[in-house]
Amino acid sequence: MIEILKKQWFVVLVAVIFIGFAVYCVYDTNKGKLPGKKVDGKEVVATMKDYTLTADDLYTSLYKENNGAQTLYIRFQNLVIDESVKTDDALKTRADEIAKTLQSQAESMASYYSTTAETLIASQLKSYGFEEDDLDGYALMAAKNEKLRDAYIDAHKDELLTPFYKDKKPRVVSHILIKVADVNNPTKEEQKKIDEVEKALKDGTDFAEVAKKYSDDTGSKDNGGYIGYVDSTNPSKLVQSFVDASLKLTKDGEVSGWVKESNDSYSGWHMIKADKAQLDTLLKDKDVKNQIYSSIASSSNDMSFKYIWEAAKKLDIKYANDDVKKDIMNYMGVEE
Repeated sequence: MIEILKKQWFVVLVAVIFIGFAVYCVYDTNKGKLPGKKVDGKEVVATMKDYTLTADDLYTSLYKENNGAQTLYIRFQNLVIDESVKTDDALKTRADEIAKTLQSQAESMASYYSTTAETLIASQLKSYGFEEDDLDGYALMAAKNEKLRDAYIDAHKDELLTPFYKDKKPRVVSHILIKVADVNNPTKEEQKKIDEVEKALKDGTDFAEVAKKYSDDTGSKDNGGYIGYVDSTNPSKLVQSFVDASLKLTKDGEVSGWVKESNDSYSGWHMIKADKAQLDTLLKDKDVKNQIYSSIASSSNDMSFKYIWEAAKKLDIKYANDDVKKDIMNYMGVEE
């Protein structure tokens, strides 16, 4: 279980922080509702021989000394998200997509951890306050969070989106790989295949069709050489020479020259195409837009606090007392 938490797979895939629904705030729940006995003006929770446990003691030990501020924030955040974003058909569809992705990821990891996908999912749901079978509820909360996040980024494009595009250079790419034993000295057969690729492209054959016919990358050739999203942070962990060449492509449809690569896994020549390189084109693809926006959010330590607090200020929130509000604000690092 520790390794699962270290991987943080359940949280990272949907690019959110603490999308659980914790149900714990002892002080808030019990203050004023405990039995009537008092000592020095403090309400008594329990007594044993000469020891007396007061509500203040309980508040200090369980809340102040055991990361209660984080727990309080989790509860606060999820209530804000739920109240700020209405559920509609589009959100339900997105939630279904998230749930399926999480289910697929759990299934792929189950054998590694010698357990079942259901067990992995149940343990994560439980740790975030959901019932063990409430994946749909978790996914809907994640979908709502995405919508709140996206609205915030859309409203702050100049300070968030534009710098990210300039610095990280997001691209969607495809490629053709011709394996070459010695990248600096292709054999006659290898050179023949390279020449055929160049001629087909020069004659106007679609890049994807050329990839299907000639590429030696069995993992992508049947899909027209499609690799997908890449940026300077290299989330796909592609070889650096491939990433560097991809990021130099600045126009949609632009094709690189041959990129030579030799490592312990393979040796060969890549030709790379930027399927999408311009920002407006990237954002028209909802999956790519979500990848970009998720990357922007994950690269900022406090962005989620900012949009949660902005949303919270629009709601009619009544705090149990000033200390509760202060603790939430201190945890988020925000001001009125």
